[in-house]
Amino acid sequence: MQRIAKTRGVKGAASWCAFAAVLYLLCKQLLQGGVSFILGIFVEGASLDEPIGFSAITVDFILLMIGILSIILPILWLLHTTRLELDDLRLTSPPQWSPLFCIVLFLGIANFGNLIGGLLGRLFHMQSGTTVLPSSGGELVLSFLTLCVLPAVGEELFFRGALQGLMRPCGSPVAVFAPALLFALLHLNLAQGITAFLCGLFLGWLTERTGSVLPGMLLHLINNCIAFADIYLQMYAPNNIAMGTELFVLLFFPLAAAWLLWRAVTQQGFSFGAGMHPGVDATSVFSSPAYTLAALFLAGASVYFSMVTG
Repeated sequence: MQRIAKTRGVKGAASWCAFAAVLYLLCKQLLQGGVSFILGIFVEGASLDEPIGFSAITVDFILLMIGILSIILPILWLLHTTRLELDDLRLTSPPQWSPLFCIVLFLGIANFGNLIGGLLGRLFHMQSGTTVLPSSGGELVLSFLTLCVLPAVGEELFFRGALQGLMRPCGSPVAVFAPALLFALLHLNLAQGITAFLCGLFLGWLTERTGSVLPGMLLHLINNCIAFADIYLQMYAPNNIAMGTELFVLLFFPLAAAWLLWRAVTQQGFSFGAGMHPGVDATSVFSSPAYTLAALFLAGASVYFSMVTG
């Protein structure tokens, strides 16, 4: 196949991002549907939703493989058809950065988003999925890999690596904003999308600031581990311990992040703009009809799944 001509315009780059986001969702749905069909051949009535006759550890392993393929396939497609190169993924060791400051600030942003999303969810009666964790053993390990490690590594590689790499020639503002919005909308849940958008902006900024996706992977993993531990405590720990831990996380990190940021700005001259590359305005991403249509489609799907389905 002949390589499609490279483009550095914001409209073209945003269009490729939109195609890749839809392809990611399509791959995931097709793989899940295909696997469910195969399971049904072996055991009548079996599917991923109702894995009759199959062990939980087998299903968890299948879901892990589906998650990996859903991320790898769109990235390979982008590397083959667009200007994206391996170097654009920023899989390099970062220069000196401030891990403690970034971790606290990121967790503060994430839990601030969780608070806002939770309030909106209650106000508008939004539905939220329920995650069930096994108590121990290999099933718990696979759940950890699927829910914590895979999103931290795979999503950062896809959104902050591939998609941000495509947008980077247009400048840091649009390179950070465009993948962050798609990252939020692909959660297909309005309440979760608020947290995902805020986190996506921060992780995109961090990738631009450090020149590497590795710090973002670390922060993403830490946040996932905290959420994983919170779900586990809610299921298996006494209610007072689970509730106390959740309240501590939700309140401590936003307050600690606000204090650290105030101190860094007022006493150390910290600036989010330092290290960013100038370029077009972030909202110029909507000059791409493909990106705009993809965003509207995903926003509509998010509303549907948040309001209608349980």
